[in-house]
Amino acid sequence: MKQMAALRFLPLALVVSASTVAWADPVEIGLKNQVPAGQKPALIVTASTSLRQVRVELTREDDHKTFTVGQNGMRDGQVVTLPFGDTRAGHYKWKGKFVAQFPDGNQFSTGLTFETATVGELHVTYRRDKLDLDAHTLEFQLSRPAGKAELKVFSDDGDEVGDGQATYAKEPAGTWLKVAWNPRKPGNVLRLELRASDADGLAVLVKLLPWTVKIPHEEVVFPTGLATLSPPEEAKLDAAYQRIIDAVDKARKADPTLTVRLFIAGHTDTVGGSAENRKLSLDRARAIAAWYHDRGLPLPIAYAGFGEDALKVKTPDNTDEQANRRADYIVGVEEPQVARGVHATWQSIK
Repeated sequence: MKQMAALRFLPLALVVSASTVAWADPVEIGLKNQVPAGQKPALIVTASTSLRQVRVELTREDDHKTFTVGQNGMRDGQVVTLPFGDTRAGHYKWKGKFVAQFPDGNQFSTGLTFETATVGELHVTYRRDKLDLDAHTLEFQLSRPAGKAELKVFSDDGDEVGDGQATYAKEPAGTWLKVAWNPRKPGNVLRLELRASDADGLAVLVKLLPWTVKIPHEEVVFPTGLATLSPPEEAKLDAAYQRIIDAVDKARKADPTLTVRLFIAGHTDTVGGSAENRKLSLDRARAIAAWYHDRGLPLPIAYAGFGEDALKVKTPDNTDEQANRRADYIVGVEEPQVARGVHATWQSIK
């Protein structure tokens, strides 16, 4: 028996999906027609009866190149995937014929017309200063024209505390794209799961880990202009040790895979020059980091000096303000944002 029909398979939203079109016995066919670079499109064939052979003969219309793929012997209910074409990137139109041969020699055939797309890999770029936890917004970049984004937000208690979505208008690769989330319940944000799609529907799922906890502590007092720790001041560091351990344990209960670090951020007041204050704050942060390292804190430790660039109390230049002479003890996964627009290089203690 012979039957001819023209079928059009529409482009799919997700690579992992396959459209399925059913007709009379003996088969159902699905089309995986949007794939990332390095992969071939494919037909997914499901037999509704035993078959001696299935065969697909296809012609790519842009260059008239022909491809033939098939499978010998299929059982009732068996599913086979038949990749075709090549991995060349681009959008292509195809015409061809699908043939199924029965054990008695009879054949079923149908004409095929469809399109495929092989697209470049999709990457997400994210910077910590583009995440505003207070405003509940995230900005990111895609390596291809933008389609849409879906976002889920989780706290360090393991609860989902918010979600959001956004649709874009094919903004070019590299555009900063914003997605906001609706906070449904309070919680210290541990991670964000961002599913971003390009304009063709190719999607990527990334996990962002902006979780940080500031450890409360009594400030160490250093001699003027120096970064030397005295024994009475070391007792203050010892008092904060267990608080650091407790914060890490809480986060790892929510996500045991976390690689957590302790960050020590040093600060000064505005007395003295800006460059000298940067160096002094760096030296003092290093002294605190080294103390915790030598004490055996079971975490990687990083330190940085911010000088007078992230004041706790805004003051004029050359103002002696005790509140600004401080260090932040921050437990987190990613390098923390100490203050918006203020940056320093984090160094690891050895």
